[in-house]
Amino acid sequence: MKGIILNNRTLAVIASLFSFALPLNAEIMHGVSIFGDLKYPANFEHFDYVNPDAPQGGELQLSNMGNFDNLNPYIVKGSAEPYFGMFCIASLFTSSADEPSSSYGYVAKGIEVAPDSSWVTFHLNPEAKFNNGQKITADDVIFSFNILKTKGVPHFRTYYENVTKVERISDHEVKFSLGKPTSREIPVILGQLPIFSKTYYETHKFEETSLEPCPCSGPYEVDTIDSGRTIVYRKVKNWWGAKLPAKKGLYNFEKIKIDYYRDTNAMFEAFKAGKTDLRMENSSKLWSTSYNFPAVKQGFVQKVMASYEIPRTYGLFFNTRKKIFSNRLVREALTNAFDFNWANKNLFYGRYERSKSYFAPSSLEAKGIPERDELQILDPLKKQLPPEIFTTAFDLPNYKDENDVRKSVQKSLELLEKAGWVIKDQILISKEDGSPFVFEFLNHDPAVERVALQFANSLKNLGIKMNIRSVDNTSYEQRVNNKEYDMVLSVLGQSLIPGNEQRSFWGSKTADTPGSYNFAGIKDPVIDQLIELVINSASYAELQTRVRTLDRVLLWGYYMIPTWHSKGTPIAYWDRFGKPAVEPKFASMPFTTWWIDKDRTAKLPDHLKRGNTVPVQNKMTENKTSENFFQRLYNHIINLFKKTK
Repeated sequence: MKGIILNNRTLAVIASLFSFALPLNAEIMHGVSIFGDLKYPANFEHFDYVNPDAPQGGELQLSNMGNFDNLNPYIVKGSAEPYFGMFCIASLFTSSADEPSSSYGYVAKGIEVAPDSSWVTFHLNPEAKFNNGQKITADDVIFSFNILKTKGVPHFRTYYENVTKVERISDHEVKFSLGKPTSREIPVILGQLPIFSKTYYETHKFEETSLEPCPCSGPYEVDTIDSGRTIVYRKVKNWWGAKLPAKKGLYNFEKIKIDYYRDTNAMFEAFKAGKTDLRMENSSKLWSTSYNFPAVKQGFVQKVMASYEIPRTYGLFFNTRKKIFSNRLVREALTNAFDFNWANKNLFYGRYERSKSYFAPSSLEAKGIPERDELQILDPLKKQLPPEIFTTAFDLPNYKDENDVRKSVQKSLELLEKAGWVIKDQILISKEDGSPFVFEFLNHDPAVERVALQFANSLKNLGIKMNIRSVDNTSYEQRVNNKEYDMVLSVLGQSLIPGNEQRSFWGSKTADTPGSYNFAGIKDPVIDQLIELVINSASYAELQTRVRTLDRVLLWGYYMIPTWHSKGTPIAYWDRFGKPAVEPKFASMPFTTWWIDKDRTAKLPDHLKRGNTVPVQNKMTENKTSENFFQRLYNHIINLFKKTK
């Protein structure tokens, strides 16, 4: 559960008959899981999906869309450089990528959990330190917890609301006292706490945007920055965590460079030119039509369809805070108007599948009508729920021809009339005051405009006008944070073990909180109750039932138009890398286990044979002249054009 976005977040392992393996008496454990045993024993040497002897050095070149004006991804303000947290900030524990939700020692070497789950104590690794040489102590952990809860993005407050007290036991021991009831995932959540330097933030404001790097505890530090355009990370020399079992074989590149683009075509051309090493392709059009350039045909560029088992919530979110979308019947009518089949055929080259769940694709999706276990939860809430939940399997329109479209239009108009809207002169107007049905779709991604235009055309059949408002990334983030939109297309990262993050996604307390992930503005006591049931599940089987029940209620609330999910994750990369034999099932960033392969690099065209090693001096701390700076900046621009998240 590291937040979104990027997001996700609590994970757990399904084993030992789905029972949470805590000892009768608290003992220091090397790892922690929500349900079941850990895959890796206390004496494990490294994860199965890494090469512990991977060659070190070389440069990985990535790219991203937009810009950045901030290095702190844990606050609401600004446009953060998202990789800074991943590369530079260490957490107490770190997740395994081949288990749904197990975590192992990182800044903390061990964890104690009370037999009654009333407290959790972390034992810090005495070798852990920031890149300025300062040791990480209990004071830094306590500061990090408190600053995130008070000044971090809002979801940290929901993550940590079960913690009633945090105290320093010694320089290397921190105890978290927990309220009742306490969910089984709290130890995992607390283990994902990112650690900051208390000393540094005594003279710097955590909540303000800044391009000054804070002290780094992770494997990388910032080397150079060209504000909003390029950032280069460099491996910390003699990094303290390099030999940890949970980190061995990871982060094998000496440098990682990320260029930012305002234009998707320019970013793709940079990849074709070899100035970006890897693309996780999110354009079905490009994937289907544009990967036919010479380097692909010659085998210099590899295309793979990775299969990572990570569900997500992806769709068009209605802002129910707005009166126009406050009625469920209205939202259902507009949901019926979205023609996925047409979009998939004409825009996506048949690459996608229709999502019909808030947890697609996974075993957590609600299917059919509720049966015994779900009914035990839903029956006491029957008066507060749409009756269709109990009698009808949730489904979405499947338009095969114009006749299907006409039937759907008629159904939508009937729903809209029940909600107080009527067609007059081909315009949908309110029976109450005669105002037309007009709303705005807020967008920041040029690739989404094709979908938005198609949806707007469909809505014309209902007399509805949808205006498409395209803004830059910064304006988009500000408006979304402040809930200043009618509809957005957005994504929420999920896990196979949903938990506390569901409060941030759908909980009433976060509906009006700036910067929260409750895009739809949901305020429903039934959903609040179901979220708490999910969080406090006693077994994985029970968790599955409760998540499916939550999914069912969300679907019938029509808070979002579920859109699509890929049949795999398309990845294209220049064939200069070595990769472990085992691919982790739950990885989100595959390159963290890769390395530069000298033999493969030698086979590339001469202009792509970048060196395998780089000098180790830190340019952020060099006293360079302005002439040298601009020379380096010029070299960066010449060596630019990068790739995608």
